[in-house]
Amino acid sequence: MTSDDEIMAEHLLHGARMLARACPDCGCPLFEVKGETICVVCAARKAPEEAPPAPVNAEPSAAPGPAPSPAAPGPLADELAATLACLLQRTRTEPDPERCRTLMESVRIGWRLLR
Repeated sequence: MTSDDEIMAEHLLHGARMLARACPDCGCPLFEVKGETICVVCAARKAPEEAPPAPVNAEPSAAPGPAPSPAAPGPLADELAATLACLLQRTRTEPDPERCRTLMESVRIGWRLLR
């Protein structure tokens, strides 16, 4: 079975956005996927094992490039920083190199969002 962190990392890698709110059922961060706010962890637990999520298509007029940084520290930046700290802590004790790579890729993406 896939861990909660792996589920969230997969969605981040495919363009979903992590929100500053937590799921009332499992406590994991909520995500915005194709304009809909969902808990990807609860959704994955309810659904049978499937292929990874499809990439979220960007709007045609959206120019590629780094995500904008928050103008000032706020609840979203604080939540993202706390999530990154948890992910980094998990990499220290993760024995599986593939899971460690997934965690570090998620950290890389989160770090870009904080800059």
